[in-house]
Amino acid sequence: MRYLLAVSLGKSLRYLLRLIRRGGGSALPGLIVSKLAPGLLSRTLTKLPMGVVLVSGSAGKSSTTQTLVRLLEAHGIRVFTNPSTANIRQGYYSAILESGDLFGRLEFDIAVIEADEGHGVSLAREVKPRLVVLTNVLSDQLDRFNDPSYVVAMLQSIVDLSAAAVINADDPNLAQLALPEQTHAAGLSEELLLSKEAPSYAFNFKPTPELVRSARVVSGGVEMAGSAFPSSSGSLEHLMNDALALLAASQLVELQVERAREVLSSPERVFARNERVVIQDREVTLRLVQNPTSFQLNIDELSGSETPLMLMAGSDIHDPSWLWTVDFSKLQKVDIVSGSNAYDLALRLDFAGVDINDVEPDIAAATDKFLALSGDHATILFSADAMRRTRRHWGLAK
Repeated sequence: MRYLLAVSLGKSLRYLLRLIRRGGGSALPGLIVSKLAPGLLSRTLTKLPMGVVLVSGSAGKSSTTQTLVRLLEAHGIRVFTNPSTANIRQGYYSAILESGDLFGRLEFDIAVIEADEGHGVSLAREVKPRLVVLTNVLSDQLDRFNDPSYVVAMLQSIVDLSAAAVINADDPNLAQLALPEQTHAAGLSEELLLSKEAPSYAFNFKPTPELVRSARVVSGGVEMAGSAFPSSSGSLEHLMNDALALLAASQLVELQVERAREVLSSPERVFARNERVVIQDREVTLRLVQNPTSFQLNIDELSGSETPLMLMAGSDIHDPSWLWTVDFSKLQKVDIVSGSNAYDLALRLDFAGVDINDVEPDIAAATDKFLALSGDHATILFSADAMRRTRRHWGLAK
């Protein structure tokens, strides 16, 4: 009865909030239900017949999770998952409110959960994952974690609570973890590992163990178990996400090569990760930037044809000084700078020699101005807070 009352309240509140705030309103109901029925999460997820998979790490969690979900669904598996920005505790409950019945029960075979590094340990304690997928450890979010070693320690705790692991073997921080016997690793080919495009990770001065790579990223795709899987992903970071998802899927189902190839060759993207949406009959490309590393990667991937271009720095950037660690010199012009930290971002762009046409801190006003501008490749780079406010203003569902 307790679960019925809590879930009914959460579902009702979620419905009412979404009437008031289109495209939003899921965080508060999840938070309330997590307080009223704290045991609902473990009770629900541990009953799934194929168990729980956790995906964590500094970057690439959302893309890896989405690709893994699509691979499993292509094999006929019913997958419960959480939205990519709902990767903390109340987000897990919000996902149950959306997909479960009035008792919180889920009609799925398996859960694939994206878990924030700081929240994954408590979730792992509750659900004892059958598999954990770890993407990387970066020198980012220092305002939250102070030092990458804390992230490594949290990921080690998740691994200790998991039956098996799939990891990025190129990251020395992950390779040095005390890993379970059932561990499989993915990495770049030797040629790509030595290229200037190879990803970099948080500094680690200990000797890196050599792990056997069960999947390898090659130019244009992934090789695994003697088969090639061409991918639509562009950068090596995205190809590594594909490799981790493919390797994880192979541990969960008997992989059908052609089905997996079809998934990896599809250009479908998780929202706000180079996502294309149509607003007022106009296509807009959305790119989420969460820290200096992801901001830099997104800047580097721009072709120069993005017009109009808007950059948005929201309130989630608690310490705007990190904007000065991003190299904006590739940009020649930004049409609009917006968000609560708009003036800090505009100052950084000005020092980088970037022309700025307009600074508008109010996100609703800025997005309306943006849609009125001419150009064939409308593009927005925004932080998570600005992303949520923009999507809410445009009525896009989470």
